[in-house]
Amino acid sequence: MRKTTVEKDDSSLFEEKEQNAFSKIAYHRAGIFIFLGALFLVFIGLVLPKPWQQTIHKYGLELFSPVIWIWDKTVKTIDDYTSSLKTLDQVQLELKELKAKNAQLAMENSYLTHLRQENERLKEMLSFRHASRYRLLACRVISRDPTNWWNDLLIDVGWADDNELYSDLPVVTPRGVVGKTGIVARHTTEVILLTNENCKISAMTEVSKDQGLVVGAGTNGENKPYSRMIYLPRNSQVGVGERVLTSGLGGVFPPGLYIGSVIQLEPLDASHNFGLYREVILDTGVDLTQLNEMFVILVGKRE
Repeated sequence: MRKTTVEKDDSSLFEEKEQNAFSKIAYHRAGIFIFLGALFLVFIGLVLPKPWQQTIHKYGLELFSPVIWIWDKTVKTIDDYTSSLKTLDQVQLELKELKAKNAQLAMENSYLTHLRQENERLKEMLSFRHASRYRLLACRVISRDPTNWWNDLLIDVGWADDNELYSDLPVVTPRGVVGKTGIVARHTTEVILLTNENCKISAMTEVSKDQGLVVGAGTNGENKPYSRMIYLPRNSQVGVGERVLTSGLGGVFPPGLYIGSVIQLEPLDASHNFGLYREVILDTGVDLTQLNEMFVILVGKRE
């Protein structure tokens, strides 16, 4: 059995050697034939008469023209494809540059919009200050606790900035009442917002002249801040949309400051009213979600 295997291996090696030798001979013969063919064509070109050379040249062109045409089309197609790839790369590069430029312009536009809005607010604040007959202390919001967003905030002035700054002073913007001052520190002051239950303001309706008390109510089911006006007369003719102003009777807020407007009239029943009184829901005049600059009204009128 072992001898048979060895014999088979030897025979296969011998066959491979014969095939390799045959392949080498075939390659040599092909090279010789091509060389002889080329010499023959050169010889014909040199020996044959000129008319015959032209005839052979013509038939040669006729024979090889399809090959030349196909080669030319192939080369042109490859060149066009390569050019299209370069163009696509250029387009993608330009698109990337345009996106980056667009993002930069969007940031610049956002910044300019912020500056424009700030400029409009400051102009409104300046106009309000010039028109007001009260002593105003300008301030800016520096901190706001997310867990007490609708209750209070901190402003950047304290008793070291003005010795007449203390608790229970009105805090306003040109749009209306924000709240009142709470704890006053050296360089910061707490502001109790209008929607805080601890903020109570004597008020009256602008048209019907009915008086009552505005108290903070937090937020409703839609997480929107609001206030209530309580102790209105039971027969009050207040209507939805009517403005509510400070009455000046509480001794803290001067009269005529805008608090908000009526958005809902509570029904006359025992669950919402106390026999002789009725209650309405107010929408705050100031957007308490966008508080930046404001004024503290100090005691006494401006000289």
